[in-house]
Amino acid sequence: MWVLVAAIGATYWWALTRLEPKRLAGDDRPTHGREIAAFLAGLLALWIGADWPVGALGARYLLSVKTLQYLLFVYGAPPLMLLGTPRWLLRRLVRGRTAFRFARFMTRPVLPFMLTNAVLVLVHLPRVVDDLSKNQGLAFLLDMAVIASGFVFWWPALGRLPELKPMAYPVRIFYLMLQLFIPTLPASFFTFGTYPIYGLYELAPRVWDLSAVEDQQIAGLVMKIGGGFLLLGPMSVMFFRWHAREEAT
Repeated sequence: MWVLVAAIGATYWWALTRLEPKRLAGDDRPTHGREIAAFLAGLLALWIGADWPVGALGARYLLSVKTLQYLLFVYGAPPLMLLGTPRWLLRRLVRGRTAFRFARFMTRPVLPFMLTNAVLVLVHLPRVVDDLSKNQGLAFLLDMAVIASGFVFWWPALGRLPELKPMAYPVRIFYLMLQLFIPTLPASFFTFGTYPIYGLYELAPRVWDLSAVEDQQIAGLVMKIGGGFLLLGPMSVMFFRWHAREEAT
C-alpha cells in the first residue's frame, strides 16, 4: 500500500509539472490550489485507511475498525481525489473514443450503483471475511475492489466533465440518498446481532477490552452514522448549488 500511495502521488505530481494542459472543450483553466489540497486530502485518507493502525487492526482484530476503513476507502478518498483531479487532466484521460464512451456510460447511475453495492455485499459475506481475508494477497485484492467501487460510485455523482452530460443536481441528490439506505442491511445485522457473525473477529485477541459482540455493534453504528454523515455533506453542497442555479435562472 505504501508503494501504491507513493505511485499515485508521484503520478499526480508528474502530471501537474510535466503535462501541459491543452484546450479541450474550451476549458484551459490551470489547476487550482483547492484541487491540489483536495487530492492530497484524499490520498491521505487512502493512506490512513491502509496503514497502521487502521489497516492492521481492521485486518484481524476489530470489525469496527474494518468498517471505518471501508468508509475511508469508499466515501473518503475517492470523492476527494476526483475533485482534486483538474478537468484538463480528466479530459486527457478520456480523450480517446473508447475511453470517452466508457466514461460517458459510467456517468449513468444504474451500473455504478449496482457495482458499488455488489462489492459492499461481497466484502461483508462471512465466507469472504473468514476465509479469503486470511490470505494477504487476496485481502489486498479485496481492498483494491473496495477502492475501485468508491471511484465508480462517485464518478456519476460528482459530474466533473460537462461534455459527458452529467446528471442534474436533483438526480444526484436522489442517487446519494439511495445509498443512505443500502448499507442499513449489514449495519442492522451488526448492530442488533446477539452473537458474532465473523469467526475471524470472534477468535481474535481482544483489543481495548471490547467483546466480539460489542465490537460488532460499534461497527454497525460506524457504518450507519459515519456513512450517513459522509453522504449528507456532499448532498447538502449539491442542494445549495442547485438552489443557487435556480435563483440565478
